[in-house]
Amino acid sequence: MNLHGRTRRYAVRPFALALVLSVIGICVAKEWQGLGRLHFLGYDYAFFYNAFLHVLAGQADWSHLYNPASERAFLMAHGYPMDPHNHYVYPPQFAWMFAWLGLFPFGLSLALWRMLSMTAGMFGVYWTMKTLWPRIGRGHLLLAVAATLTLTPFQLDIAVGNVNTILFALLALAFYAIHRLDKPTVGALALAAAAAIKVTPLALLVAFAIQRRWNVVARSLSILALGLAASFLFLGWESTAAYAAHFLQFGKQSMANGPAPYNQSLLGVLELLWSKGRGGSTPTWLSLLFDAYALALAFVIGAAMRRKPWTPESIRIGLSALLPVAVSPLVEQPHMVLTLPALMASFHLIRRHPVASARRTYAVLLATAYGLQTLPATFLVNHLTRWVPSLYWLHIQMFVSFACILTALLMMARRHASRPAARTATAA
Repeated sequence: MNLHGRTRRYAVRPFALALVLSVIGICVAKEWQGLGRLHFLGYDYAFFYNAFLHVLAGQADWSHLYNPASERAFLMAHGYPMDPHNHYVYPPQFAWMFAWLGLFPFGLSLALWRMLSMTAGMFGVYWTMKTLWPRIGRGHLLLAVAATLTLTPFQLDIAVGNVNTILFALLALAFYAIHRLDKPTVGALALAAAAAIKVTPLALLVAFAIQRRWNVVARSLSILALGLAASFLFLGWESTAAYAAHFLQFGKQSMANGPAPYNQSLLGVLELLWSKGRGGSTPTWLSLLFDAYALALAFVIGAAMRRKPWTPESIRIGLSALLPVAVSPLVEQPHMVLTLPALMASFHLIRRHPVASARRTYAVLLATAYGLQTLPATFLVNHLTRWVPSLYWLHIQMFVSFACILTALLMMARRHASRPAARTATAA
């Protein structure tokens, strides 16, 4: 009987796998077709490529590298929509590191960038799994990759040509090198490279400082300083100084694109609920409320992931990955790629949780978080809000996903922290 049941199970697996792959393929095709109709395929990469061309031409100064007129001219030449709030907002070092892609025609360069991003994403999934599970089967790895392919942030990041998937891979490599291989220098190299591409990953250094990983923090800052000094030989220091001076202005300009679904931070969600989907200016009190929220959340996350003997590495990895998203006032949907390590760390912890009732609660939170990030959920929300505009508030699904992951990790961290206290009381 057991042999018969096992045979039937093996016979069903290929059909189930084929069905899953078909659904993924249909969802991915639909997502890319929709972005194509809106002329957004490669949209973000157009800003990158224009910056690459300036670096290759020796025009790395502020007036050329961050010239809005040059960006608009390039976008118009390639048929992209115009938006006064979108622009190149990354450090000059990012354009310097990837300027070689400007040697190719735009179409070929975009294809190479997507191949690089896809490869980075697959390695990011692999490194994250190797950090959490020292031994992983090929089938489990393929399943994790397939699950990643269904995520809207991942597909959107690849389609528009943004850099978040590469950042995810660098952060995954840092976690793998530090937590599994015990090679802090390799981890520091990955963190420094991520910070040179985008400022947001610097929040990871705060996370490692909270955990008293001072060797990682010191080496990351040293490598980053050396990298900046090396870039000055080619870029000069003026553009970097000007970028630092205009950093907050860049953020305000980007946030002028509006609330959720563009901005999935708490600030974007509050703006959406306040304006009821009609747009408009943001009240000052909303910004102050978010600032208080970000400080409080950073304190809570920091307290939960402090290095204690009973705090699992998985909890620290998950909370560290969430920190940049938690404190940022601007969280675009592609930025949610950075929550992948936290999703996988939560899954790892839930599978090993000893209490069945708590395990079910965490599993519901994790399933909700994952489901809200998938392409079918995005399609459903988009269609519902198009048919019934009063359901505009459904566009906060990415923030709800983040909140579910964070809640699950904080609950598990609190449960682990209470165990030593319980054992001490029993011994007394």
